[in-house]
Amino acid sequence: MIKNLATNEHSELEGEAYLELFDQTIKLYIDQDSDIEYAELCITYLNNLSEELIVSLCEASIRYCNEFLDDIGEEMIKFSKPTDVLAHITPNTICIPNPKNKTEAVIDLELNCTWEVEHGMEWIIRNGEVMYVGPYHGINPYGDCDRGEDWNYVEVNNV
Repeated sequence: MIKNLATNEHSELEGEAYLELFDQTIKLYIDQDSDIEYAELCITYLNNLSEELIVSLCEASIRYCNEFLDDIGEEMIKFSKPTDVLAHITPNTICIPNPKNKTEAVIDLELNCTWEVEHGMEWIIRNGEVMYVGPYHGINPYGDCDRGEDWNYVEVNNV
């Protein structure tokens, strides 16, 4: 699951992890105060997301996509089903935080997307709930994740 681990110049473990949702291996960073066992828990969780959680991530990603396109005067994209947005998304990096609870997986995923090549996208999942979907800001996955802010597309009323 996790391979090619090495310590980088920031004393973080750096390696690669395979993501089933995207059928792709991406870069993995493990906080210096975290460990491989917790990282494996997080990757296992990510690779076993429920259909409901995947649809929630996709619906929020579509809201982000179409609001961004509308804001820049581009035509919005119509998707037949929520998961069709995944064709426009490529995962880049997963950051494994220093866990507050070693039995609770927290996902902080940086992604590239076709509609916003400069800032990309970030997904944060905590406690089995989508906490943040929006432009990549390097948000603290244990904070409030900018809930209720215009740039967090988790909530439907933000559009």
